[in-house]
Amino acid sequence: MGNLEPSISDNSLNGSLSVRAEAQHHPMTTKDKKTVLIIEDEMEMRFYLMTMVNALGHHPVMVKNGAQGLQALGKTAGVPLDGNQGGKLPDMIILDIMMPEKGGALVYQELVADPMLKEIPLLIFSGVDPNAFVHYVKMLNAGASDNTPLPKYYVEKSADPDYLKAMIIKCMGQHPAIKINEDKIDGKSNHEGPSG
Repeated sequence: MGNLEPSISDNSLNGSLSVRAEAQHHPMTTKDKKTVLIIEDEMEMRFYLMTMVNALGHHPVMVKNGAQGLQALGKTAGVPLDGNQGGKLPDMIILDIMMPEKGGALVYQELVADPMLKEIPLLIFSGVDPNAFVHYVKMLNAGASDNTPLPKYYVEKSADPDYLKAMIIKCMGQHPAIKINEDKIDGKSNHEGPSG
């Protein structure tokens, strides 16, 4: 099946960030568990993200393309969200960009345009270069009356697993079961949101 961990590259971290996440020894209660919707087409990456979300003490929900992701959120074929058919919205979304049926860029556009869904913390986890995604968003905004915002959290698939854990925690905005040690951050990393 191949290696389930992404390769580590100095480029992926800009050589400037060393982050270590350490689990604390107190178990999370059911109310502390957050639901994370993982929208990823590659089975190995879904498994990798599922394992990471579980290790952080949260509940992963996985779908294999953007159409299924929007369906899981209660939004299909451009129909506005109706409260997720009585279901609970996820506490966070991890979104890949390159996927069949409905790609992540189109899903991203729908998520940020929806008044309810745009409030869900979103982390893009993709093999697509962040600068290419920034260019795509700028092209969407050319001549548009409503600008699509740039994502706040963008992690390349080649990122170190500890860095990805730290970004999931940061994106989610709470971390009762994890302690993060940020040894050094030099400037703004493009992994905290593409710039441009």
